[in-house]
Amino acid sequence: MIRDEIKKAILKTVQKMDGGKTVPVFSVEVPEIPEHGDFATNVAFVITRTLAKQIEEKTSTLQSPDIPAIKIRTGDTAWHRVTGSYPTKPLDLAQYLVDHLKKETDLFKKVEVAPPGFINFSLKDEFLLKKLQAVREKPGQWGKSDAGKGKTIVVEYFQLNIGKRPHVGHLRSAVIGDAIARIFECAGYSVKTDTHQGDWGTQFGILLWAFKKLSPSDRAALMKELEENPLEGFHRLNLLYSGANKTAEGYDENPGKEEFAKLERGEAENRNIWRELKGASEENFLRGGVKLLRLRDFEEYKGESEYETDMPAIVNGALKKGVARKKDEAIVVDLSGEGLDEAVLIKSDGASTYLLRDLATIIYRKKKWKFAKSLYVVDVRQSHHFKQLFRVAEKLGFEGWGESQHIEFGFMKLPEGALSTRAGNVISLNALLDEAEKRARAVIQEKNPDLKNKKEIAKQVGLGAIKYFDLSHNRRSGIVFRWEDALSFEGDTGPYLQYARARLNSILQKAKEAGISKKIPDSSELDPLEHRLAAAVLRYPEAIEDALAEYLPNILAHYLYSLARTANEFYHSRPVLQEADAQKRAVRLLIVETVATTLKHGLGLLGIESPDEM
Repeated sequence: MIRDEIKKAILKTVQKMDGGKTVPVFSVEVPEIPEHGDFATNVAFVITRTLAKQIEEKTSTLQSPDIPAIKIRTGDTAWHRVTGSYPTKPLDLAQYLVDHLKKETDLFKKVEVAPPGFINFSLKDEFLLKKLQAVREKPGQWGKSDAGKGKTIVVEYFQLNIGKRPHVGHLRSAVIGDAIARIFECAGYSVKTDTHQGDWGTQFGILLWAFKKLSPSDRAALMKELEENPLEGFHRLNLLYSGANKTAEGYDENPGKEEFAKLERGEAENRNIWRELKGASEENFLRGGVKLLRLRDFEEYKGESEYETDMPAIVNGALKKGVARKKDEAIVVDLSGEGLDEAVLIKSDGASTYLLRDLATIIYRKKKWKFAKSLYVVDVRQSHHFKQLFRVAEKLGFEGWGESQHIEFGFMKLPEGALSTRAGNVISLNALLDEAEKRARAVIQEKNPDLKNKKEIAKQVGLGAIKYFDLSHNRRSGIVFRWEDALSFEGDTGPYLQYARARLNSILQKAKEAGISKKIPDSSELDPLEHRLAAAVLRYPEAIEDALAEYLPNILAHYLYSLARTANEFYHSRPVLQEADAQKRAVRLLIVETVATTLKHGLGLLGIESPDEM
């Protein structure tokens, strides 16, 4: 990465000042104002603080009754009197570094000092074109790295409950988790994914209770509908579930708890109903949800129930080690002294908890995949649960607890309030995507009525709009879902990026049809906008690295939007195929091709398809 090359050159220069003793932690960033260059660093400020500390320490050792205290002053004099001849003002030190940096590398066309002490870098045009040519030669490798070679990452997301339709509230986990998994794969990691479907627990007990209250004929009709028309069948199950929750509010004790306890004890009727609903969900619903959102397929579709036989050993081990204790009829781990309350493994009615099932999951995944990291993409409301989970796993001495991490995201709400399947106030994913496709088709019909394959492109554009709406937000932020925001085709949106790439692709297609060869440019001269766009393309690997560092896909989304915006400025102001100068045309075609490659690949990492035309 270019940023790394710049850092190495800076560090080499700095360490020549003191024989390699100083290893400063400094940043190399993209300036907010393009005219300030391609990159900028704060290294002079960092080194100034280090020098001031060294002067203070040296002064202390020099003081004695015979030697008067040396006053610490800014400027060259104080530094020279104590240790040498280097400046200690950030502005002066920046200029010193600039003078010496030019001797260490030939990357830069221009290196300048900017008050009060920043250093701005502009890369050589020849260097940029050489890098762009490398992208052209191996487009399939662009952005990829071997940073994760030999390491396995487990990503759990899109945790659906069987018997419930996927709705807009499930969207964030699916979209964020899918993007994180794709970005890790791009960085060379072996990625394993799991939906960890909810097929166990009190929530399923409520559905059992409601289902058993149906007449035999209604039960048979519902199961037939689940098989023949899953979407309508799961809609009816949703209504059954939300209605049962409202009815259960009038009971002193939640009837779902008892039904789940029966299920866990192996009661025949509950087990049979559970198997039927679970089978219908897995075939027609869980995998259907993956296809619906066009996610990468999962390595595992394991439900909570599949850890049933592993849980007793965990409970017994926790009791033997004194980590857990019996309290009334329950079994708990007391974390109240750490501000985490009591972590319940077994409830007072004998039923297992989500926490216990998650403990079994850590053991299973670490044993099977020997992961370097295990990520749980779950909304922020579960933060307390994961703090308890990882602390209990640590106390039990589990392998993998320290590499496990909760990747929290903000809660999605409707304008009128929180989403809840219990209350029934949710928009199904099917309805959401149908509406997105409908609106995308209307825009395409208006802008390009002769477009071929409009139905498929409308699907790609509609789904892309929804995914990008989510991923362009910092995952930690809450989102209020509004149709007009999610499906906007203006500004920082998925369709804007898709259209930018499609327009560039049209230039390349016309060049191909006209027989214009992909000539390697001999010229090393770029105008300011060409230079800015070329430099922006080459920052793509850095955007990927930064997105992975904090598991924030919005960093990559923001980079792609900035690139598309600069590309659109280029598109409107720089002729390509009409350019008479053959060298300029070759340069511009190279830039167009590499920008189009970057937009397509980057959108792909966000799980967004990129139509060749729109």
